[in-house]
Amino acid sequence: MSAQPEYCIVGGGPIGIGIGKCFAQEGLKFTIVEADEDFGGTWALSQRSGLVYKSTHLISSKKNTQFLDFPMPEDYPHYPSHAQMLSYLRSLATHYGLYDRALFGTRVEHVEPNGAGCRVRLSNGETRTFSAVVVANGRMRTPLIPRYPGVFSGETMHSAAYKSHEVFRGKRVLVIGGGNSGCDIAVDAALAAEQTFHSTRRGYHYMPKFIHGKPTQEWLMDMGSKFRSQDDYWSFVQREFKAAGYDPVDYGLPRPDHAIHEAHPILNSLVLYYIGHGDIHPKPDVRRFEGRTVEFVDGTRAEVDLILYATGYEMDFPFLAEDLRPSDGALELFLSMFHRKADSLVFVGYFNAASGLGNLLNCGGALVTDYLVAREKNTDAFRVLRRLIQGPEPDIGRGRFLNSPRHRVETDLWKAMKVMNFFRSVLNPARAAGDVVRA
Repeated sequence: MSAQPEYCIVGGGPIGIGIGKCFAQEGLKFTIVEADEDFGGTWALSQRSGLVYKSTHLISSKKNTQFLDFPMPEDYPHYPSHAQMLSYLRSLATHYGLYDRALFGTRVEHVEPNGAGCRVRLSNGETRTFSAVVVANGRMRTPLIPRYPGVFSGETMHSAAYKSHEVFRGKRVLVIGGGNSGCDIAVDAALAAEQTFHSTRRGYHYMPKFIHGKPTQEWLMDMGSKFRSQDDYWSFVQREFKAAGYDPVDYGLPRPDHAIHEAHPILNSLVLYYIGHGDIHPKPDVRRFEGRTVEFVDGTRAEVDLILYATGYEMDFPFLAEDLRPSDGALELFLSMFHRKADSLVFVGYFNAASGLGNLLNCGGALVTDYLVAREKNTDAFRVLRRLIQGPEPDIGRGRFLNSPRHRVETDLWKAMKVMNFFRSVLNPARAAGDVVRA
């Protein structure tokens, strides 16, 4: 009787925990390799991999973030704090026995697919062979900092290093970046800085975190079925947001150059509030630096002591050989999940959707589980899927989003889940009439 195959999960953040949960539920053998000393990844404020700051709360609501088969505590608010999220993730890891399957304080140094599986060299000196490797080390690996002409002589930092608004105390601050983190940190700066400027490259749509007494994501989902067309739906949504005071043009901001559904949503109930009160001074993109003077593309200038770049990240896979590393936002992967060259390499967490963690990860984790089981058995369905993986990708809604680096891996939530569930039904037809969604 052959030994049970064992799988390696690279990373013990939210994605690695979610995949471990799915594997544990299916009785698979696996090891989670995590460079930090505990689970949590991005959500662990005190760990090296932590990217949260003291004021961080979820952008997606509790209901849309939790795993439905492992709900968050009832006393959690609609938008839990980073500490509550970390506690939830670690309790989930405890519940599914992931601590017994984790190797903490250890880095994956090299992964080499070798036909039947992968050889994995670890920082503790071990080299182990696994049937497959699931890469879940996260999209936010290497901070991106744009280059501008001139030299800035003040302080600079990236949002990756930001922990508390105390760093802004008494300073003239410029936050560059219009995403959710950039808006959150600009609001933090407004509370502590002597003066706060916020630079964005274009006009954006802003959504409140609550509308009609509900978390906005939940309200949007509830309203979606009430309209015959997407155009009617989004027109209604924009009218409601304008009535609630969330039209950026009313605050002197540029009109967005894209439709509200063509970009990842910015949910923030305070950034427009502070702009309206003069505590945040909106600015366009930077033209150049000269000492502590920042010149913007509209010709205006500001004297600044500290610049914080909330300008995103690049993915990084240092443990893979150059010819195996996904580039261009992981678009070389089929569904941003399946490696076209090596069937023993699977990637999870490398596309983005306007959704919380639980439902999407249950769906994706279940697909990965079925894929690996079918691979082990070398089923006809697995061989069919591998042929499909060499071809064009199915429509998961990428074409509707802005053509920008930020949106290279953005997908439509419902289309992505529909496609993943379809492939699950191909790999394991018994699922088709059963628990395909696994949400």
